[in-house]
Amino acid sequence: MKIVKICALVLVAVLAIVSPFIGVIAAATLTPPQYSNTFVGALNEKYDRLNAIDGEKLVVVGGSSVAFGVDSEMIEKYTGMPVVNFGLYAALGTKLMLDLSRSAIGSGDVVVIAPELDPQTMSLYFSSEQTLMALDDDFSMFWDLTADDKLSVLGGMWSFAADKLANMIDHRVIDPEGVYNSRNFDERGDLTYPREHNVMSDYYDSNTRIDLTEDLLDPEFIDYLNDYIAYCERRGATVLFAYCPMNERAVVKPYADDEQNKAVRREFCERLESLLDCEVIGDIENSIREAEYFYDTNFHLNDAGRAMHTVQLTRDLLFALDIPKSVTETLPEKPALPNLDISFSGTDANEKYFELALRENGTYTIVGLSDAGKAEKTLTVPLGYNGRRVTAIAQSALSGGAVEKLIITEDTNLRMLENGAFKDATELRELRIYFREAEELMPPADFFGTRDDFRIYVPRDTDYNVDYNWVEVLGIGELLKFMED
Repeated sequence: MKIVKICALVLVAVLAIVSPFIGVIAAATLTPPQYSNTFVGALNEKYDRLNAIDGEKLVVVGGSSVAFGVDSEMIEKYTGMPVVNFGLYAALGTKLMLDLSRSAIGSGDVVVIAPELDPQTMSLYFSSEQTLMALDDDFSMFWDLTADDKLSVLGGMWSFAADKLANMIDHRVIDPEGVYNSRNFDERGDLTYPREHNVMSDYYDSNTRIDLTEDLLDPEFIDYLNDYIAYCERRGATVLFAYCPMNERAVVKPYADDEQNKAVRREFCERLESLLDCEVIGDIENSIREAEYFYDTNFHLNDAGRAMHTVQLTRDLLFALDIPKSVTETLPEKPALPNLDISFSGTDANEKYFELALRENGTYTIVGLSDAGKAEKTLTVPLGYNGRRVTAIAQSALSGGAVEKLIITEDTNLRMLENGAFKDATELRELRIYFREAEELMPPADFFGTRDDFRIYVPRDTDYNVDYNWVEVLGIGELLKFMED
């Protein structure tokens, strides 16, 4: 009888521990999907196409540069193989795309690996928060994750379930405007949203410079990539590595002489080719293109850029696969860079609290605080100065001050928070953003140098928590808080 009582107590204790977790999993997986229309919500249909094609196929694996930069129909026309555009989003990590594609690779397939040449995508980075959003439509993809990533996803279920329930209670519908909506993908996984020209305020993103040196070749990532290559080849597939498109203005050039810079890039390519256990196709110089061909990041092509890049990729594929065809496509003209609206009429009383400097594009950057600004605990970013807009905050611009709260108003002209914008702002606890257009305000690559209790507050009815650029630094983590209007 004593043993029975002990067993009963143990069972009750186990149920008390397990039951809440079961409830959390149920809340996360059985409630209606909420992230179907987000950019990562497109993963489900890409995964389904990848697994639905019988016979040989060509799979392009990578990040968002693949989603923005590949015309699968054109590649199908010349290779004769159905194409799966299995590129989506840097914040999911390249590793996730590799893992999810493994089981669908078969004999005769061609796999093209084309991640962005960026420290995050060229690493084993994995985001449980973004993965949960991507799995929201089809949690069966969970079983293709590695054991460690499964545990990470399960650990993230608590906050994910809480957010889903909060959204349901608030009747909040997550349906992003513009390009970053899953409805903009076609049946092959290509992004079809019209992208006429470059929309970046400086025609490139200075927060994500492209530094083509050996430091980019993370040994653990290269080992993982080679393991994936070996796995695909054992299944009878051919694996190729292709260079992603890169904005020429964002590529770091250590020398004034162009030939010296090309030599640095050749050295990088030679090192990459020596490390990878597959063929590297194409010439990296053909992937470094003028700013006119890009859209909203240094890796995202506009429509003309997509056509140009796909023509070059198709030529490289035909050569590598020994297919005797010529690519005969009429390329669109290079789009013109749009004129930037830099003018500001009137005055803004908040300008007196800041030190400002002219940017290359003719607008002003906040580079420091005036003596009056250093004494203020609450500051508001000015709309303009001296007839020109204020569009950026530079690194350490708030250092040496007493500011605890910085406000960005709804009518702001601010377009960029440079890397380290709040570094050394030792008293800054709150950044309050009333500007609702999340996609038009570029965040830094991270918020390093801020206090542990630093938080960002945005209106509840905005999409900072699912915006392409903001989720890379915020996710649905502790930094971001919603405020009532």
